[in-house]
Amino acid sequence: MVKDFLTGIFLIVEDIVSVGDIIRIGDSGGLVEQMTLRTIRLRDFDGTVHVFPYSEAQVLHNLTKSFSYYVFDLQVSYRSDLDAALAIMKRVGARLKSDPDFADKILEPIEVVGVDSLADSGVVLKARIKTRPLQQWNVGREYNRRIKLAFDEAGVEIPFPHLQVVLPERQVAELARAPATAS
Repeated sequence: MVKDFLTGIFLIVEDIVSVGDIIRIGDSGGLVEQMTLRTIRLRDFDGTVHVFPYSEAQVLHNLTKSFSYYVFDLQVSYRSDLDAALAIMKRVGARLKSDPDFADKILEPIEVVGVDSLADSGVVLKARIKTRPLQQWNVGREYNRRIKLAFDEAGVEIPFPHLQVVLPERQVAELARAPATAS
């Protein structure tokens, strides 16, 4: 109890976390609704309330202190023109930043890092946008909407899993000889 009290004092005095911040403690995360001298109360996205004694908050991740980032891992197909996809990502980010509805939420131009990895079904392109606290999700959702439209227009394919069915040769021959039936 004394440890909770002392930890609470340090968290408050050192301005590590405040009511209204989005934080993660262990496997839980959410909006800080209340801070007492002993506990911190979070409400997660589905409405669940989590109460932690400060002594249990060994590592605290503040997702909204001073600024936030929305990090993108976008996949494009191996057939896509990577340079074109990266240019589109930059262009969509610049247009979003100049949009009056988003200009005050975005603090810096989009940072397109480039090819991050080669995945099973596509090439992963990484980027991030620096935003005001709590705005990263709204900005990210709008960026995702716009990038989907821009990729569609430019013919940049976003991969999705495909299923290939392989049948033994005998079954293929039987299927080829079978009469077609109407449903």
